Amino acid sequence: MKQGTQKLYVDQPARVGHSQCRNCNILHEVLFSDLTNNELDSIIQGIYEPIDEFSYEKGAVLYHEGDEDDAIYTIRSGLVKLVRYLPDNSERIIRLMKGADSIGLERVLGHTYGHTAIAIGPVTACRIPIGVLQLLDAEKPRFYRQLMERWATVLFQADDYIMMLLSGTVKQRVAHLIEWLSDITQDSDKHSVVLLKGKNAAAMLDITAESVSRTLAELKRLNILRHLDGDRYEYDAKALKEYANAA
Repeated sequence: MKQGTQKLYVDQPARVGHSQCRNCNILHEVLFSDLTNNELDSIIQGIYEPIDEFSYEKGAVLYHEGDEDDAIYTIRSGLVKLVRYLPDNSERIIRLMKGADSIGLERVLGHTYGHTAIAIGPVTACRIPIGVLQLLDAEKPRFYRQLMERWATVLFQADDYIMMLLSGTVKQRVAHLIEWLSDITQDSDKHSVVLLKGKNAAAMLDITAESVSRTLAELKRLNILRHLDGDRYEYDAKALKEYANAA
């Protein structure tokens, strides 16, 4: 772990078992979409180290910045924040990753993990050994290149979102965060969202937690944001845009 990062101590993840890759929609539709079932079977059967699935509780660390585990992770469900720690140990969220996203890709190039990956809520993820990708590179180089290009596109899109969230006034940033969270959790059509609050939202938006709380309280008073259950809220999409544009 790099000097200056904050070590988080959490319970070990629960191992669900070997991932059922043959029947996994994420592997078929996102990672291995260019392979036939026979090609996928030949790769899975030739893997010495299996792909294991793990479950993580809220706050659990998938890996730490600077670690050198020989694996990447594909998120099956839940949200994972990729963070870096500043010299004062404050947390800065670099990216927010959702189901079907892959993290830890820097290990493919031999670099240590560039961030600490933390589950925001309950998360399930598959640990994919680097050897699996090396096998793909050797046996299916065309597919391997396409896979890398797909992952790169996801990372560029995540960076674009972060730039958007760091632009504008406090009210605009909070409004953009609500819209973005709704979009990545596939609830934008229903106009509902599981909110990030407190230090998580502040770390993403580069504003204080107090500013986030005041803005969310104002949105609730204006009936733009309405509580459903837990951290889930319904929002008025039109009114939220007007609120951001007027800020």
